[in-house]
Amino acid sequence: MSDLVDRYLGAVAALLPKAQRQDIVAELRDLILNRVEDAEAQRGRPLDKREMEDLLREIGHPIAVAGRYGPARALVGAEIYPFWLFGVKVLLAIAALAATIPAGIAVLTAHGDARLVFRTIQDFIPTALSLVGAATLIAAAIERGWIKTEGFRRWKVSELPRVSDSREWFVKSRFDGLFELVVMLLFIGWWTGVVTFPVANVIKTRGGEAFLQVSPVFRQLYWPILALAIVQVISSLFLVVKPGWTVARNLAEIVGAVGGVALVWALWSAQPLVTVLAPAASEAGLANLQRTLDLTFEITLWVAAAINLTKVAVHGWRLSRGR
Repeated sequence: MSDLVDRYLGAVAALLPKAQRQDIVAELRDLILNRVEDAEAQRGRPLDKREMEDLLREIGHPIAVAGRYGPARALVGAEIYPFWLFGVKVLLAIAALAATIPAGIAVLTAHGDARLVFRTIQDFIPTALSLVGAATLIAAAIERGWIKTEGFRRWKVSELPRVSDSREWFVKSRFDGLFELVVMLLFIGWWTGVVTFPVANVIKTRGGEAFLQVSPVFRQLYWPILALAIVQVISSLFLVVKPGWTVARNLAEIVGAVGGVALVWALWSAQPLVTVLAPAASEAGLANLQRTLDLTFEITLWVAAAINLTKVAVHGWRLSRGR
């Protein structure tokens, strides 16, 4: 039976560092011999080959045993794991949003078909795997001290977010801030032409195709709209990265809301924002379609103005209260 023990210890020793190999093998040999003696004492006879195999199997596979006795080789340790798991959840949410938002726009603009679902999944899977892999590599580098984290260890309780009353208006979680951040970054990418979405200015009607002509006011307001989007990105970053900076976040929200009210005012005076052109449609049908479109934009602008004015009041009240 000593041959089985020697083969087992040899397999474990091959996986151990040379500096500690002899000590660990000697300790493990004593452990095995003690268990063999106890088992033989219970049976009143020497162990046969099958029983010795079972005893060594209970101790563990040589790879697992070498891992327990050798130096810690965990890719992500217990202290880093909660941060890694939180980061993976955030990155998966970003990957899901990046894959589904363009798909949703394609569906709304009648550019989607049954294959869109498979394309969305195909876009999500490699992006998600790449982000998770990157997060794992960063966590492993932190675990081994290759990336220094002294600055993150000096966190302050005063910078932690307040747990607000659920009845309070406009209370946002970090996930809400992350969602806003991803949406606004995608909007900025589309607005600046970095990201292209399948949006067309042609709609189908009973009388044929109608063309939508966008008002030139949007070209005139290119930079103000971009600036407002950047302000919203900054506010979302405060919520995600530094939720304790309530004063800065409230100020950013107020600036963005005031700018939103000014934008609504500029768009209201420039109506119609979209003009319908349908050469094959009757004059009455075209006027009815244009009226419906104008009413839709008017309601949208009223709602946007109400939301922004409410945000100014709420965040101004919070700023005065120091919340």
